[in-house]
This record gives sequence, C-alpha cells and structure tokens, in this order.
Amino acid sequence: MKNKAIYSVFALAMAVSLAACGGDSGAAAGEDGPIRVAIVPPASGALAEFGTGAKDGWRYAVEEVNANGGIDGRQVELVIKDTDGTAANTLQSVREAVTQDGINFIGGIMTSTEHGAVNQQLEGLNALSFNSNGKDDALTAADCKPNAFRTLASNAMDIRALGDALTELPGEKWAIQAVDYSTGHDAAKIFREAAKAAGKEVVLEQFAPLNTTEFGTYITKLKDSGADALFSVEYGADGVAFINQADQFKLMDQFKTVLGFNMVSEPLFETLGNRVLGFYNNVGYDVKSDNPLNQEFVKGFEEFLGSKPYYVQADAYIAAQTLFAGIDAANSTETEAVRDALNDHSFETIVGNVTMRGADHQLLRPSYLGKVVEGTDGLEFEIARSAEGSVTSPAPSDSCKM
Repeated sequence: MKNKAIYSVFALAMAVSLAACGGDSGAAAGEDGPIRVAIVPPASGALAEFGTGAKDGWRYAVEEVNANGGIDGRQVELVIKDTDGTAANTLQSVREAVTQDGINFIGGIMTSTEHGAVNQQLEGLNALSFNSNGKDDALTAADCKPNAFRTLASNAMDIRALGDALTELPGEKWAIQAVDYSTGHDAAKIFREAAKAAGKEVVLEQFAPLNTTEFGTYITKLKDSGADALFSVEYGADGVAFINQADQFKLMDQFKTVLGFNMVSEPLFETLGNRVLGFYNNVGYDVKSDNPLNQEFVKGFEEFLGSKPYYVQADAYIAAQTLFAGIDAANSTETEAVRDALNDHSFETIVGNVTMRGADHQLLRPSYLGKVVEGTDGLEFEIARSAEGSVTSPAPSDSCKM
C-alpha cells in the first residue's frame, strides 16, 4: 500500500505538471522557474515496454532530485511526449516540446533511427538530447552532433565486452539472427569481427524486420545451418516471439551457447521462464553492484515502483544523472553552457565514476556479460564478466566532427 500511495501521489503531481504544460505560453522557464525536461518514449509497438521503463527511470530520477531540494534550489519538471517510435512522429514531438513548451532538454527517445533524425535538428532547436537507448555506433561517429550525448554503452562497447568472452564460450560455428534495422546490422558486423578474432566461424547471418511475429522461415534456416552456437539481436516483443517459436521447434537444443544482445532482460524472465535458463546476454547494468549510489538507487526505486530496476530504467536514470551533473557543473540551464560543461566531465553515478568524452559525447562506463541462472526469487543475471568503458570503447572516430 505504501508503494502504491507513493506512486499515486507522484502520478497526480505528474498529471498536474502535464496539464500546466498545455497552455499557450510555451515560454522557457529561464533561470528562475522549474527546470523542464521532455521525454519522448514509445507508447506502442514492439518497444512499448521499454518505453515504459524509460519513463519509470526518468520519473524516479526527477522525484528523487526534487525530494533532495532540486538542482541549485530549483525543482525539475518532467513533460512526457508519447510517440509510436517512428522517426517522423518522434521528431514532431521533440519540436513541439521545444517550440511550444519551451523545453531544451530531451530524453527517453528509444531507437537509433529516431535519434539520427532528431540529432540533425538539435542545434537549430537549441536543445540537448540525452540518449539512454540508441546504441548505433554511427551516433558517436559520422552522425555525431554537438548537442547529442549518449549515456549508455554503444554497440561496439558492449560487443567488445562480449567478444572478449567468445574464446571461453562453447561453440565453433555461429549463426546470427538479428533485427533488420541499423542496430541489428551494426551488432552483426561487430560480432563477425569479434568471432573471427576468437577463431570462430559465422555460418549464417539473417535479419528479420522489426515487429516480426512469425519466425518460422528464419528458424528453419537456423536449424539447417549447421551452427552450434547462436548470437541473437531481437528486442522486446520480437525477442519473445522468436524465443517462444524457437522453443516449439526445439531450436535451442542444437546450440551449445545462446548469446543474446538485448534479447533477454529482467521484465521478460517471468514470461519466458526456463526457456532462457543458461542463455548469455549483454548486461548494461548490474543491479547487485555494491556501489553505494547503486544500493541507494535500488532501495529507493523498489520503494517507488515495487520492483527492482532493470537496465532500461537504470539507463534512463543515468541519463538524468548526466543532465543534472551538467547543469550543476555549468551552474546554468542554458543549452550551450550545459553542453560545454559536460565535455570531458567526470562524475559519480550508479555504475561508478564515468566520463563524458568530449570528442564524441560517448559516456565511458562499464559493460557486463551475464548468464541467466535460477536465483532465490526466480531467474536472474549472474555477472560472468565485466569490462571498463575506457577499455571497450573504440577511439573517437575521425568521422565525428564536433
């Protein structure tokens, strides 16, 4: 009841905040009123559950900072702009947040495709974006922009962490099953390179469109491939459909190792059950970390929502931590001042001390490899390997022009 009461009070406060944003003034709060942040997560489609997770992480971060007096004595106000996850509609929501609501800080955008479209407009809108979901390497390479910051590990960072373990994981002939958009192709490319370096062979590579519900033909090709290990990049509802249908065809029985890239996450454990027991997956966030800030975060978040945080919620919270650190360092909410203050800025977070690299606006933070095991309260990740961001991150790309 306590948790529900806390959530209800906060939801009411959010509703009042959102209602207040519906007026015609559209004026920025400047340096006197509340610090306003807009988040634009998907409310429908295959990634809707992750959109809810992003909302939860940002909501808790705002509630926490406000309970502690805000930033420099100013409260933070969150405005939620839903989208269907398409680049055009997300960009429209961002423009609305900036031009109508007077907001210059944006978060919660989900896919790399959406980020690519929004980032092109940020300077013209005089806004900053804090990316806690889009992992495509191009976002901090050829498509980097001065007003865009990535606060999660990139594809290259996470797959480098996974690749280091390939020599130890059973299986010599690997198949790749990935989503047919930029993140899936990037992940497949980097995995091929890691597999080659580890002396492994990729015998099949195939891509399914986002929102695929029928994986029968893909599963048939996987069964006929001769592969004895699988690397899979299928997200959200797509991942659930793929795993459930693969189980019907006993596909996973032929693999010595199943290695997922964002395919398996804590919210899906109950739905997928023992079908994913023994699977490996990249883990962007270690909920069991003994970092004092993390322990405090886990305790507070569980009181707030009634469950422990998982990586999407934690990554959204880290995006908020990054924004708050930038405002604090700049002693200002002006776009240019916050942007400049974050360049090469190091600060403490729930994943330890991190640095926002000024050359490409990639946050240097740890990556983990986890194995799904049976815990005391059901399935959980057992961290098998960790790697620091300073090790996993490639050098800044020459194609990134800040």
